[in-house]
This record gives sequence, structure tokens and C-alpha cells, in this order.
Amino acid sequence: MFRYAAVLLLLLSWPAIAEVHLDYTFSQWEKLQDDDRSAYIAGLIDSLETMAATEAAQRTAQHYSQCLMRSRLTARELADFLREYVRARPEMQGSSVQRTINDYLNVLCGRPFD
Repeated sequence: MFRYAAVLLLLLSWPAIAEVHLDYTFSQWEKLQDDDRSAYIAGLIDSLETMAATEAAQRTAQHYSQCLMRSRLTARELADFLREYVRARPEMQGSSVQRTINDYLNVLCGRPFD
């Protein structure tokens, strides 16, 4: 998870980026440069556990985090896989990146147990 945090910190400190956009649609996100897409995904993944307010949300975040650690996917690989996943599903292309990554994580990791 530290590599995701490092990428996010790099993105946040990047001088060419005047604004950090937190609610991209998939179509907007897809137009970003590779490094920016990867950093955005890394930030979403890192925020899973920190933003989980309830016990159920914490269990869900832990489920996905453990799955991603076992998969050993880098942020770049995850971004690339997400991009291909949504490109194959035109109905999702207007959705938020948060929604698309949640859907992809359910496919990759299975739905968390409630």
C-alpha cells in the first residue's frame, strides 16, 4: 500500500497540476496521462481504509486491500486493467471512477462477506 501512497503524494506535489480532481467520470479519467491515471487509482485504493467509517465498511475495505496485496498488482497495472474492463462495458463509461473501480474489485476479488 505504501507504493500507492507514494504515487498519490507525487501526484499531489506535481507542480503542473493546479487542481486535484476527486470525482472524475471514467471518460474524464481515461483522458489523463498514464501516470496521472495510476496515481488517481492509487489514491482511491488508499482511501478505502481511511474513509471506512462503519465496521462493515472497514471489513469491506480490508477485503479489497488484502485481495490487492495478494494480487501484487501495481497501481499502473490496476489502472490498465480497469481501463480495459470499462472499455468493454460502454454503459459504465459515464460512471464515476469510484463506481467503476468498485465494480472491478467485485469481479477481481469477489464480493466481501457481510
